[in-house]
Formats: sequence, C-alpha cells, structure tokens
Amino acid sequence: MKNILLIAALFIFTLPAISQEKPVRTGRHAFTIQWISFNKNNPGSVNIKSIGKDEYSIEGSHRDPQTQEYVTINGTFLNKGRTLKFNGTIISKINSSNGGQPCELSGLYIFKATGIRKYWRLQQMLNCDGETTDYIDIFF
Repeated sequence: MKNILLIAALFIFTLPAISQEKPVRTGRHAFTIQWISFNKNNPGSVNIKSIGKDEYSIEGSHRDPQTQEYVTINGTFLNKGRTLKFNGTIISKINSSNGGQPCELSGLYIFKATGIRKYWRLQQMLNCDGETTDYIDIFF
C-alpha cells in the first residue's frame, strides 16, 4: 500500500503545470459604467482582438445620447486569467462627477473578475474628482 501511495504522489507532483488562464473571447463584449442607465439590451460595447499570445487590443464606449455622458476605452491588455493588465486610455464624462469635465486615466490599470462575476471590473475606481467611485466593467 505504501508503494502505491508513493507512486501516486510522484505521478501527481511530476505532472506538467496546467495553466488556469483561458483565452479571452475575441469580438464584441458589453462595456458599462454604472452612472449611465442601461438594461440588458442597451449596454455599451467594446471590440476585442487578439494581437499575440495572451495579448489583445480593446476599443469601445458606453454612451448616453440624451445626457452626453460616456466612458471610452482604447488600448491593449494581457490576459492573466481572471485579471487583465490594461495599458491605454479610459475617459469618462459624467455630469455629476469631476465638475462635469472628462476624467482621463492613461497608463497601466488592472481589471479583475472576482467571485462568480461574469465581468472584469476596473480596480482603480476613484474618479479624477478624488471622491466618486466609478464601476467600469468589461463583460465576458
């Protein structure tokens, strides 16, 4: 019995590591910011394209034509499983935040899917006004 357990343990520990990362589905994805009212038929959208191993481009927006509020995204990201390492620009304009002026985030940012969520949420949530929390989401 000891030999069987030893062989089983050696077999398990010598298996090659299996990646937990799955490729991101390319094409159109829903994209939202919570301040713009939406329903399942009217979120914004982004287009995701593969540009290399685990690397993607992303571009799109969520807009409200009545209030002129919006969020846009343009850049690239690395897929790290339930974490996206984004490099690019996100601009939001919400009338009740930042004095109604656009808030621009440029550089490296993290989107993460936690728990059973079916979307990646921007982790740097503080608006440029330093007071308002924005939930910017990219859906799977």
